[in-house]
Amino acid sequence: MSFAELDLDYTIEEAINSLGFETPTEIQQQAIPVILEGSDLLATAPTGTGKTIAFCAPAVQHVLDRDETSTTAPKVLILAPSRELARQIFNVIGGLTQHTRIQSQLIIGGTPYGMQQQQLSEPCDILVATPGRLVELDEKQWLDLTDVSYFVIDEADRMLDMGFVNAINKIAKELPQEHQTLMFSATLEGEKMGRFASALLSPETEQIRLGESSRTVPNQIHQVAYRVDDDAHKEAMLKHLLNKEGVQQTVVFVSNRDHVDVWVQKIRNMNIMCDGLHGEMKQGDRSEHLKQMKRGRLQVLVATDVASRGIDLPEINTVINLRLPRKADSYIHRAGRASREGAPGECISLIDINDLPMIEKIQRFMQTNIKFGRIEGLEAKTKARSPRFKKKKKKAKK
Repeated sequence: MSFAELDLDYTIEEAINSLGFETPTEIQQQAIPVILEGSDLLATAPTGTGKTIAFCAPAVQHVLDRDETSTTAPKVLILAPSRELARQIFNVIGGLTQHTRIQSQLIIGGTPYGMQQQQLSEPCDILVATPGRLVELDEKQWLDLTDVSYFVIDEADRMLDMGFVNAINKIAKELPQEHQTLMFSATLEGEKMGRFASALLSPETEQIRLGESSRTVPNQIHQVAYRVDDDAHKEAMLKHLLNKEGVQQTVVFVSNRDHVDVWVQKIRNMNIMCDGLHGEMKQGDRSEHLKQMKRGRLQVLVATDVASRGIDLPEINTVINLRLPRKADSYIHRAGRASREGAPGECISLIDINDLPMIEKIQRFMQTNIKFGRIEGLEAKTKARSPRFKKKKKKAKK
């Protein structure tokens, strides 16, 4: 199938081609026709499979089909959980509308309120935003959502984890009664997610579930763990791993913002170009570090879980966990950064004694084992059993 077969306006097809995409991915093939029919949609697909274009291309089509003059009331509202993901979506919208007169705006935290008040006073067809800041602006009565007819919630499971449910519900109540709602998520598991989705979607909502289970890491990502003794041992291991042949760009995950600064300096001392990313960083600095990474001027990005989703850096093929996340599903999202659109990648975890209980939990969550490796000359001195997941044998029925 080609994009020409998806009944998109020729300006959108031309823009998609200029962005370097030739063939629609599976989620795009399945989601775009459903969305163009005007149905509500609940969709899941693995990270890096093209979900953004799956809802952005129809969003542009939706505005073109309405064929109305741009006003200060947007026709399309797209919500994302993080500033980085919102900016990524905004950039995709910009690319898709390059041959049109469609106007778009980005509203995220870390930007002065006065500047955003000015933005909201200008014509806008497509508004991309993070929910927290959008609610704040709505409370200031600077926001007009009375003309929104196309509403997207991206990374819905992350929205739930970050406590944005009330904000999103509040925003949804500001929309016209008649509007199309699309919800995209990496997972739809859990009672809370079910309630979240049912409160926003119509009973006739279409569902698309693609890829492997949300409890697994894609097959093209090789997973391996190494036992380490302490931070000094981690540093030696990290230096070896970052200098391995085949490593392009790497995200090194740590547990908090203080550790970001510590490990950025350690990696720079290895004569490797490196910078950091965490949630408390100024938006301008975060954007600049991502820009430098995309331009190839950085080899390593040290990050907290703020970077485990929504960061579109196609040259990254390695993820290294210096500390495992506190939640098992966060490990899967971190690992997903190592592969874009099915490319091979590697997720490496350096496990000290504090992380042994967590890696057991991750293996139980995924119902599979993570292989423990050994690097000659860098073996751990402390002796401990490498934890393995064991499936429980089913009891024979009497």
